[in-house]
Amino acid sequence: MIFVSMVVLQLWMIFIDPPYFYPYLLLTFLPYQLLPGPLFLLFAVHFLEWQGNIIKRKFWLFIPFWVFMVVYMGMKLDVIINEIPYDVAYKKYFSVFKVEEIITLIYSFILVLTCYRVVRNFERHHREKKYDQVVSQTGWIKKVLGMGLALCILWLISFLFDAVSIYNWGNYAYLPTWFGFSILVIYIGNTGFRQTSILKERQTLHQFGKNKTIDPEFTASEKEDSSTLKHFQKIESLMRDEKKYLNPHLDLALLAEEVSISPNYLSKVINSHAQMHFSDYLNRYRVTHAKEMLQTEAFKQYDMLSIALEAGFNSKSAFYAAFKKLTAQTPGSYRSHYEKPNES
Repeated sequence: MIFVSMVVLQLWMIFIDPPYFYPYLLLTFLPYQLLPGPLFLLFAVHFLEWQGNIIKRKFWLFIPFWVFMVVYMGMKLDVIINEIPYDVAYKKYFSVFKVEEIITLIYSFILVLTCYRVVRNFERHHREKKYDQVVSQTGWIKKVLGMGLALCILWLISFLFDAVSIYNWGNYAYLPTWFGFSILVIYIGNTGFRQTSILKERQTLHQFGKNKTIDPEFTASEKEDSSTLKHFQKIESLMRDEKKYLNPHLDLALLAEEVSISPNYLSKVINSHAQMHFSDYLNRYRVTHAKEMLQTEAFKQYDMLSIALEAGFNSKSAFYAAFKKLTAQTPGSYRSHYEKPNES
C-alpha cells in the first residue's frame, strides 16, 4: 500500500513538474513502481498460506528493483557532482527512463498473471475442503488483480499512443493511467481495512459459535417414516453436533456421502422428517446460527458479511435471500427489533 502510494505520488509530481523549480526533489525519485507487484504477490501467497516455490525464491522477485536502484543512484550522483540542470538531466537519461518503463510494464503483466495462477491453484486445491475460512476471501484478491491487469493494459495503450502519435502529448498521454493508479490506491486501502476488520470479527464469531448448539425447529410429520428415522437422526447429529452446515460448500452429494446414502434418498429422508427441501433445511440451520449472533449485544456493530460467512453462507446476498425467505424479514430488521428492548 505504501509503495503503491509512492508510485502515485511520483507520477503526479512528474505531471505537476515541481522538480523543474526544485531540482533536488529529483533525489527523492526511486524505482518504487517495481515494488508493488512483488510485494502484493508475496502478500497473496502469505495470506492464502500457499506452499510453493515463490517464497523460496522471493529474493529474485526484487532483482529488477535493485538493478534500477543502482542505476538511479548513479544518475543522482552524476546530477549532483556535475551540477547538471534539470532539463538537461531529463534529456540525458530519457532513454533510461523508457527502458525502465518497458521492463516495469512487462514485469507487472508477469506478476499479475503469476498471482492469479496462485489464487486459482489454491482454490482448486481446496475445492473439496469441508470448511475453509480463507477460500471465501480470494474474491477481493482477484478484484485487485483484475484492476491491476486493466491498469497494465491502459498503461501499455498510453505508452504506445505517446510513442506513435505525431503530436507531442508528453505526460498528458498517461493521465488516464495515473487516475487509474489513484483509484487503485483508494480501493486497496479501503478493501484492506475492511478485510482486516472482517477477519478479526470472524475470529471472534468463530469462537462464539464453537460453544453454541444450534437446534432449529421443524414441523413434525403427521406420518413419520420409521424406516428413514435412523438416517434422519444421523443427519441431525452431523448438523447439530458437528456443525456441517458451516461448510459453505456443503451440498446434497457431500452430505449424502457423510451419511453413506444416495443423494436422492437423502432428499427423501429430509422431506419426510423436516417437511422441506434440502436447501431450506440447510439454510434453516445457518439462519438459526446467524440469529444467535445477531441477538448478541457484543456483535451489534459487526459487519453483516462477517455474520453471513460465519453462519456458513458464501456471500451476503445468499444470506439475505435465505434469511428473508425463512423469517420474512431482513437480518438488519431482525437485529434492530431485538435491540429495541435493550434500548428502552
